[in-house]
Amino acid sequence: MRLTYRPVTKPTHLRRTQMVGAAVAVVMAAGGPATALLTRAAAPSPSAATAATDGWSQLLPTTAPLPRDSAEVGYDTSTRTLVISGGEAGCGPVGREVYRDTWTWDGKAWKEVATDAPPVFGVPAAYDGATQTFDVLWFPGCADSPEMSEWNGQAWAGTQTADTQSEPDTDGVMAYDPSTQTLVLWSPTAGSDPNSTSTPPEQSTTWSWDGTTWSQLSPSVSPPPSVGDTQDVQMVYDQASSQILLYGDYSQAMWAWNGSQWSELSGSGGPSPRAGSSTVYDAALGEALLFGGDAVPAGSSASANQAATYTLGAPLNDLWAWNGSAWQQLHPAKSPPARFDAQMAYDAASGQVVLFGGAVNDTADVADTWVYGSAS
Repeated sequence: MRLTYRPVTKPTHLRRTQMVGAAVAVVMAAGGPATALLTRAAAPSPSAATAATDGWSQLLPTTAPLPRDSAEVGYDTSTRTLVISGGEAGCGPVGREVYRDTWTWDGKAWKEVATDAPPVFGVPAAYDGATQTFDVLWFPGCADSPEMSEWNGQAWAGTQTADTQSEPDTDGVMAYDPSTQTLVLWSPTAGSDPNSTSTPPEQSTTWSWDGTTWSQLSPSVSPPPSVGDTQDVQMVYDQASSQILLYGDYSQAMWAWNGSQWSELSGSGGPSPRAGSSTVYDAALGEALLFGGDAVPAGSSASANQAATYTLGAPLNDLWAWNGSAWQQLHPAKSPPARFDAQMAYDAASGQVVLFGGAVNDTADVADTWVYGSAS
């Protein structure tokens, strides 16, 4: 069915001074001052983009989405485009704007393709290879069951979880598992069971989505809730190991899902503790990449389930690669300005990682486009 979306407030996950995101939308030119953005402005043509055989290079498309952070992002194999939808700009509850637009990137240009997307940011989202849809899990209203909204390349539609069915929380992360042809969601919370009258235990849960129904899985070992929550946990499918990777920005814990069981991976010397990094699997490189985030100084506190009360430091722009057993810091000659909660995905058509926007401080989002790697 075609959905009519209602605005929704994000569940409380506190960032910096008890606020999430950015209060003033800006465009920041590389090496130049920030300029307030009131409307979409024309930029130099893509031919003016910097060229690089490897590392980061900035592209300058004539049109782009408005500055934002925490948008849902993925790569649509059916249309061979990168999809960005929703996201936020502004600090709430006053001044925050939650977007309802959907944009695609074809390797050369951004195109707005919908204006009725779910009005959400920072919720579980992933491309479902079985149904060839880009899926977003969100709550339309406080008393509603979660809704799985799907972008099929042309329009948004969705299915709401039945009131009699167990369901996961939207505090979590999601990735597609080709081995089972399902979406796998990990959450630091227990979710909800309408058939139970007891209070849900404080435990993490793992779920699968087969295109129509959520099923709670029962692995013998699970990542603890302390691995992280929506604002500081990342999840990608690692093609090299045929496993889903779950990584906590702050906890620095790495777990792998093999289709039926979780196992914790050891590793040292990796990224410093942070929140709001961007993570993607780079198929050209054959490794998972982690970029940026907001530094979390030593001594910051967090609750048992990692609904953090961080004292955040400066945004970061470092780049790390996970080779299956260890982290290695990469040192490209040029890098995007430091940021957190940026949108990043792998563009299979070009063979490059695409980075868009993000928050550069407490009050500013950006709308720049960067690519990493050599074009195929």
